[in-house]
Amino acid sequence: MLAKNMLSMSGLSLYRNAVQFGMNIAIAAFVLPGDYGLIVFTTPFLVLIAMLTDLGMTSAITRAPTLSRDEAGAAMGAMMTGGAVCAALLVAGAWPLERAIGMAGLAPVMAAMAGVVLLSISAATPRALMERELRYARIARIEAVAIAVAALAGLAAAWGGAGVWALVLYNLLVQAMRLVAFGWTMRGVLRPNARFGQLAGLLSFGGWVLANNILNFLARNSDNLLIGAWLGSAAVGVYGLAYQFMLAPLMAITWPTSGILLSTLRGEDPHGARAQAMVEGVLSATALIVTPAMIYLTFGLAFPVDNLLSGHWAAVPAIVAWLAPAGALQAIASYNGALLMVAGRARAQFVLSVANTTVLVATFVLALPHGLMVLVQAYTAAITVMSLAFLAMTVMLTGLHVMRLASALAPALLATGAGVAAVAFSTGLRPASWTEWIAATALYGTAVLACYALLHLHVRRTLAALLARGAAPDAAVTGT
Repeated sequence: MLAKNMLSMSGLSLYRNAVQFGMNIAIAAFVLPGDYGLIVFTTPFLVLIAMLTDLGMTSAITRAPTLSRDEAGAAMGAMMTGGAVCAALLVAGAWPLERAIGMAGLAPVMAAMAGVVLLSISAATPRALMERELRYARIARIEAVAIAVAALAGLAAAWGGAGVWALVLYNLLVQAMRLVAFGWTMRGVLRPNARFGQLAGLLSFGGWVLANNILNFLARNSDNLLIGAWLGSAAVGVYGLAYQFMLAPLMAITWPTSGILLSTLRGEDPHGARAQAMVEGVLSATALIVTPAMIYLTFGLAFPVDNLLSGHWAAVPAIVAWLAPAGALQAIASYNGALLMVAGRARAQFVLSVANTTVLVATFVLALPHGLMVLVQAYTAAITVMSLAFLAMTVMLTGLHVMRLASALAPALLATGAGVAAVAFSTGLRPASWTEWIAATALYGTAVLACYALLHLHVRRTLAALLARGAAPDAAVTGT
């Protein structure tokens, strides 16, 4: 059932992001932006290693009509081998890179985080097998426990003065516990092996996924690399903390739900009535959540940041005020990738990613010499244009009428507008005390929920589409 899986995975992602934000704020209270920027600058290298060692096979495992135990074991063996080699190369290159760009303290953090990506890639195959079987509730329970335990350890380390190393510890513990739990759960059907000749079928599809993922990597991480190299670790630290707010709806809702859509609609006609109803419901549900939440950040974030963090982080709310609306639109529009994969059009997804990456990287390169805020404003404009293009592609892929799309998104827009108007005409959009901030927050939330109550028929239709049952695809892993 799509709704149950969405609740499991989106709930997990919201929980993970809430914990991660808590960790980031706690760390920000103890360290300077330059120290936090070491983690932000290191992350793109970890993401790149994970993609190169994955080779698109986890997506292929989820989508493949049939899958043998030998194929699954070979996939895990290949990813673990590649992950170990790339992690070793990252450790070896950490100190030369630190000297080359003059970012003091980068090397030990990068070397420690290499262990994170090795643990993560080792857990990818057993987790993909669980997704294949639509065991999202079990996945959510495993990850929730890992996050909770690791967060407690990380916060204790931060309280004890570990600084940025508290985040390193948090990430290491999360990935270690995920690997143990996922591996144990799938132990009966998964044995890593070196029969890499078994991977031809997975790689034939996964190759396009890998190429697409590399392009997305450039689109989503070149900004951090360029800012870090051009403006230094402090600037990338401030930008990195602000960027997480923009990325939150993608991580919490769009990406996990895209995987569920891929698993649920595998083998179906994207133009079919069931697929259209599910896509419409997913777009509407995403908009109902992310639109009011992200617009709230444009006026509700400044006061707590200014009062809880040092002046070194003062630019964060201004950056978020630009990025948050674009983040909401991006989260709603980014299901087109999953729909292309459902339709088996991996090559078309690659072409789209080429265009998206070209636009964004060119934006970063042209805007960065003019300063951080100019880059943020240009990035916001580029993301808005590309997201509108993605929505248009979703309409073409599903045959969904434009009026149905507008109807699906209208309640979220109306409720958000009502919430902003209520705050603007009462407490004002710039609270000057904790009492005013609490009042503005409560009033905004009340206005949004009241609008949803008035539009209850639309909400019920959205839930009905997500609760509709359909025949689950055959997801068994067969013997050799």
